Amino acid sequence: MTPPRTVRYLNRAAVEELQLPMQRTVDEVEFALSEKARGRALMPAKHWMETPGRWFGGMSSVVPATGFAAMKWQTGSVANASRGLPYITGMLFLNDIDEGVVVAVMDSTWLTQQRTAAASAVTARYLAKPGADSFAMLGCGVQARSHLEALPLVLPALRRVVAYDIDPAAARRFAGEVEQRGFRAQVVTTAREAVEAADVVVSSGPIAPNQPRPIQPDWMAGGALGVTLDYDCYWSAMAFAAVDLLVSDDIGQLEHIRADGYFTDCPAPDTEVGQVVIGEHPGRTDDAERILALNMGVSVEDVATARAIFELAVERDAGQLLPL
Repeated sequence: MTPPRTVRYLNRAAVEELQLPMQRTVDEVEFALSEKARGRALMPAKHWMETPGRWFGGMSSVVPATGFAAMKWQTGSVANASRGLPYITGMLFLNDIDEGVVVAVMDSTWLTQQRTAAASAVTARYLAKPGADSFAMLGCGVQARSHLEALPLVLPALRRVVAYDIDPAAARRFAGEVEQRGFRAQVVTTAREAVEAADVVVSSGPIAPNQPRPIQPDWMAGGALGVTLDYDCYWSAMAFAAVDLLVSDDIGQLEHIRADGYFTDCPAPDTEVGQVVIGEHPGRTDDAERILALNMGVSVEDVATARAIFELAVERDAGQLLPL
C-alpha cells in the first residue's frame, strides 16, 4: 500500500530557525543564475499587479538540475511597517519535478531577503572592482542586515560600510550592527554622500513608479558598482545612460515590467549577470568602469534557495507535515 503523501509546512519562524548559511545561499543563487544563463531553466516574467499603496506579484520557474519547481506569491507595501510587518511578505510552493506534487509550503519572507542579498553578492563577486573595500546601503532595514551578512563573503578587502536612510535613527542602528561585525561604519545624511563614498552601492528603497529618482551620473565614483533592489526607483534615467556597463538579472523581465511604469527611460541592458557568471560576457574589463546592475529578483533564485531550505528542514524534521 502506498504511504499517504504529505506536504511540509514551514511558517516564518520555522524557516528562520533553520538559519540556512548565507554562504550556501550565495552558492545556490550563483548556480541558479548559471543554469538560467545556459538555457537550462524555465522562467516566465513576473505576474505583477498594483493597488494604491500596495503591489502583488507572482513568480515561478522550473530548474531541472535542482529537481524542483516553485511558485511564490508575495506582496509589498511601505504601510507594512506600521502593522508590524516586513516590507515584503509571501508564501512559496515547492514542487517535486518528477511527480509534480507540492512537497513544501513555506513562508517566503526570510528566503526572499536572504536570496536578494545573495544575488547582490554574486553580482559583486563578478563585477566589483578588485580590492573594493567599501559598500554603501541606501535604506537601512532588513536588506541592509542581509547585505552585511552577504557582501563580506565576496569582498575580502571590505573595511567600511556607509549607511544612509531617510530615517536617521535607522541608519544609526545599522551602523551599530556594522561595528559589531568588526567593520567601520560611516553614517551620512544624504543619498549623494552615500553613493560618492563607496565602491559598491546598494539601493533598497520602496518600489513604486512615482518615487523620486535622485541619483545622478556624477555621483558614482570611477570603478564603482551599483546594485538596484528597487527597480529604477532611486536612480535617474541619466544615471542609467551614463554607466559603462548596464546589466540585469533578467532582461526579459525588465522589458515586461516597463508596461507597469518602471524602467521607462532606461536603455536596454548590455547583458545579464548570469552571462557574466558563465563567461559568455567579460563583465568588468577596466578598474575604472562604472557598472550598474538592475537586480529585480528572479524565481530561479527562489527555487534553488527553497530547495536548500527544504532539504535542511527534512534533515532536522522541522515544520509540520500535513496531508496532501
